Amino acid sequence: MSILHIHEVSKTFRSNAQDTQALLATSLSVAENDFITILGPSGCGKSTLLRMVAGLDVPTTGHIELDGHTVTEPGADRGMVFQSYTLFPWLTVLQNVCFGLREKGLPVAEQEAIARQFLQQVGLQDFAHHFPKQLSGGMQQRTALARALANNPRILLMDEPFGALDHQTRELMQELLQDIWQSQRKTVLFVTHDIDEAIFMGNRVVVMSARPGRIKCDLPVDLAYPRHYSVKTTAAFSELKARLTEEIRIEVRRASGLA
Repeated sequence: MSILHIHEVSKTFRSNAQDTQALLATSLSVAENDFITILGPSGCGKSTLLRMVAGLDVPTTGHIELDGHTVTEPGADRGMVFQSYTLFPWLTVLQNVCFGLREKGLPVAEQEAIARQFLQQVGLQDFAHHFPKQLSGGMQQRTALARALANNPRILLMDEPFGALDHQTRELMQELLQDIWQSQRKTVLFVTHDIDEAIFMGNRVVVMSARPGRIKCDLPVDLAYPRHYSVKTTAAFSELKARLTEEIRIEVRRASGLA
């Protein structure tokens, strides 16, 4: 059953000098427990679409519904993880993860119990009292993931969350998130520039066109879960990668004026 409906949503950024249309009228339905990865050239509206689902931006036309309710502002039913770690530097790891729970008014003991559960799930139980500056990039992003999950959102929105990490750490984070997704059965919208990552993580890959963006294709990923990293060497993975590489190449050339 679909829990998220994006109905003919467009976005135009207005300024005194010139209006910029970032996104053409776009529709997308997301089923419960879907893991949808979104690919497209820079500036195609991927992050804009995600921010509108989060309630951080307002559509110019159309509307977005989550569980039948129109999205008009941010809410605890959507957990957002950005490429930058967006942790509060003056709070410890535990306090960062507790932040949303504190805003909900939960008792301190309950906050900490929930936070410690998710810190253990991301392997940071021994770093609860460290500050963000004492952590590596991968550890900071694991903290941000734990903070988002601790609020028990209906949908997890991830905007290139592993883009700033080195290759090895990125692959470990992909495996960690996939394990959490399977155990928590969350619904995920995941923006990435990385084709391998999009295929490895998602059960559907949505490709967006060059700006003004639109959904160009929506492809199923017929690879069984759980996925071991060795799946990237299979014929099925390579075939889908070749298809997506061509789709993205066409749009990058269009965006560069070379098409």
